[in-house]
Amino acid sequence: LAVGTSAGTTQLWDVNQCKQLRSMDGHADRVGALSWNKHILSSGGRDNLIVNHDVRVARHNVATLSGHAQEVCGLSWSPDGLTLASGGNDNKLCLWDAATSST
Repeated sequence: LAVGTSAGTTQLWDVNQCKQLRSMDGHADRVGALSWNKHILSSGGRDNLIVNHDVRVARHNVATLSGHAQEVCGLSWSPDGLTLASGGNDNKLCLWDAATSST
């Protein structure tokens, strides 16, 4: 289970063990949107940013995407995993290409 916190972290939990597995940083403020794409967990925050986390590795932040002027309030990966759609409180919809959204 992935959870975004008001402190700007994204947590991974084992619900069967009721145990936190990992806490990942990357945001300066509340994380309010999450979307999975295989081993990539995308998080959107009140800091207007999207962070792509590769949950398999220690240095999890593989991309930080900036395109919103206000809080990112919605994220969804396309079924084929090639495009991430983000919506913000700035009434803007952004489409991100997975091939160019990692560094």
